[in-house]
Amino acid sequence: MANSVLFQSGSVYRNGKLETNDLLVDGEKISAIEPNLSPSNETIKISLQGKKLYPGFINSHDHLLASYLPKVGGTEKHQSWLSYDNLYKSSGVFAERQQVDPEILYYLGGYKNLFAGVTTVFDHIPHQIQNPFRGILPVKLISDYTLAHSVGTYSLGWGEGPALEYRMAEHAGLPFVTHLAEGVDDDSKQSLRLLEKMDALGGHSVLVHCLPFGQKEVEKILEKGASVVWCPTSNLHIFGKTTNIKLFLDMGVNVCLGTDYSPSGSVHLLDELKTAKSIYFGLYGEELEESTLLKMVTENPRKAFRLGNPDALMPGLSADLLVVNDDKKISEINVSDLSWKHIDLVVIDGYPIYGSIEYKSLFLHFGLETEEFSIDGKIKLVAGSPKKLLKQVSDSVGYKKSLAFLPNF
Repeated sequence: MANSVLFQSGSVYRNGKLETNDLLVDGEKISAIEPNLSPSNETIKISLQGKKLYPGFINSHDHLLASYLPKVGGTEKHQSWLSYDNLYKSSGVFAERQQVDPEILYYLGGYKNLFAGVTTVFDHIPHQIQNPFRGILPVKLISDYTLAHSVGTYSLGWGEGPALEYRMAEHAGLPFVTHLAEGVDDDSKQSLRLLEKMDALGGHSVLVHCLPFGQKEVEKILEKGASVVWCPTSNLHIFGKTTNIKLFLDMGVNVCLGTDYSPSGSVHLLDELKTAKSIYFGLYGEELEESTLLKMVTENPRKAFRLGNPDALMPGLSADLLVVNDDKKISEINVSDLSWKHIDLVVIDGYPIYGSIEYKSLFLHFGLETEEFSIDGKIKLVAGSPKKLLKQVSDSVGYKKSLAFLPNF
């Protein structure tokens, strides 16, 4: 018999707002969402009174193989991603990272995302590199996609070329994902036209960065129905500027949010949400709505990566859930204020993976081996052993390593 869990009286995010509801999970799926559900005697009951229940967050752009710190550069600003990448690849940080097994790096990236309330990550890398790590990490990897690294001068030759990769995406109903205009030079400015010339710009396209684009390019992206992933922290670190995101939002382009990789990007997705809010106000003198930010890490990536119904909290869909305890009004969406301490419970495919100590009976019911640690004075439980993982990193590099995207175990 499938495990059955009833989350009672939570402030559940549906149809753009938070409303008090029960949510019933049977096995890996949500089976019902409505007030005052009456479960069977075998159902585990978990009170979420005073807490918020969101869909699990989606990080729309990461490179998990580069889950390592400290960051590199930031003083000199670059014209293209390639000059920054050359700087990174010649750094002592990169040399040290190379001593760490790729599987450990992938697990580090998985926990980095999990502790920030992320249940699903798009790891932008060729399939043959990612394949060994699918299904074993503490978060889900989006695995069905076609790709290019970029186009034009800076292409790394990933996949079978943008034209064929896009046709395969159309045929299979998948997203085609590529960095585009990851820079401010002439090559970056011409990259959208080149992508269109390759017949690789359309409704299946997910375009990461798009820094120098203006009205004409945004109109073309909107006309073709492509999605865009915004990575403001990384953009500012490398280039000293970011995408004209207000233009994209005002025009109605489907915009997602991503951390990019650790050498230049944010510590984790919660920090990226803060940066997005702050930089938007700094650039445009107006607030970026919290509901818009929430959609950038939930509904919009579900559309972009073709993950099914954009409203993830629906009966019949995977139970990928985030419970937040943020001491704010239960009807108030405020994702840019969230920090580690506010992440109360993360459920993936119906299983508790990370949460506060008060859910210990739930973890025990599922028979999960957990590790206990403290964040800001709050005791947390997590499936697996990030402490052991960090020790493996320290053993690999020969000294006690700390990483800002993991708690200080």
